[in-house]
Amino acid sequence: MRFNLFYKLFKSNSSVRAGGLCLCSPELYSAVNWAVYIIRITAVFWLVFSSFPLPLYAVGKPPFANSQESIIESAIDFHIHSSPDVIPRRLDDFEVAKLAAGAHMKAVVLKNHYASTAARAVLVNKIVPQIEVFGGVVLNHSVGGINPDAVDAMHRIGGKYGKVVWLPTVDAEHHLQVFHKPGRGIKVAENGKVLPETAAVLKIVAKENLILETGHISSEEVMAVVGEANLLNIKNILITHAMADVPGLSLENMQAAAAAGAFLELAFVNDLMGENAADEAHTNWHQVSITKMAAAIKLIGAEHFVMSTDLGRKPDPLPAEGYKLFVEKLINEGISPHEIDLMTKHNPARLLGI
Repeated sequence: MRFNLFYKLFKSNSSVRAGGLCLCSPELYSAVNWAVYIIRITAVFWLVFSSFPLPLYAVGKPPFANSQESIIESAIDFHIHSSPDVIPRRLDDFEVAKLAAGAHMKAVVLKNHYASTAARAVLVNKIVPQIEVFGGVVLNHSVGGINPDAVDAMHRIGGKYGKVVWLPTVDAEHHLQVFHKPGRGIKVAENGKVLPETAAVLKIVAKENLILETGHISSEEVMAVVGEANLLNIKNILITHAMADVPGLSLENMQAAAAAGAFLELAFVNDLMGENAADEAHTNWHQVSITKMAAAIKLIGAEHFVMSTDLGRKPDPLPAEGYKLFVEKLINEGISPHEIDLMTKHNPARLLGI
């Protein structure tokens, strides 16, 4: 249809020939008003080139509403799942970075339950330099479990962008028990003491000044790990989605962990979970409402929390959009802009050293 319109625009023009437009012909100057001719040329360019939409990578900036006034400007999302992955994801690493850059965010952390994201982060930083992208390794069975060699390799490959060490998540014994899944679970501590292999990992975290995340281990294991981490002078500790079913910390546990210097993660995805969750895999988790999260912030103090999205599954919002919703909902619950800044900017930046 557009090319039929192209023909109609020029069919009456005597300067159109079988070989194309004769821009220098006498007929053109005598028969066509220059203003009309310019309008027709502009229309042709629009008709032709609008037929070929550019991909996200070519455009360079995603369609993010009011990005110049983004309420998550300079924010850091400490927990995003992207592809490639075993689990289908909405976005790949590069798309995540571009969307976050379009929202004027400062940094994001890529997480994968089955493989290191450190090397991926290095590549994304080269392609999308407008934002810093960090990665790490989750100590599940696919990397050898509680494996000091996997931690060492992650950091050496990733350099400054290989920053985060998560203790077991989907392979943690506590995770398998809570969600009634079969399999050989991984423990990191017993009887209040960390296991030798866990201690070896913690020593690397301390030596390289990495970030220790607790994953899906039990609340008892979390407290044992935090205690050992303090003895080793580990400065950067984050309790993974502290209020979720895993690890399932009580408010008293959270207060104790915060008093010991650990940050507590609040993940937006936990508000989307429960029996009505859009993603079927999340229907067996309990919802942690924004109201409950806000109450914890008011009780313990925003200086101890880090906000993230933990988004990436296809039915859920895009990470940057989810982050905006998270901020808006917490503000509606009475959390102040200063508290939001602590949890989205200052605290995560302190962990990452940026």
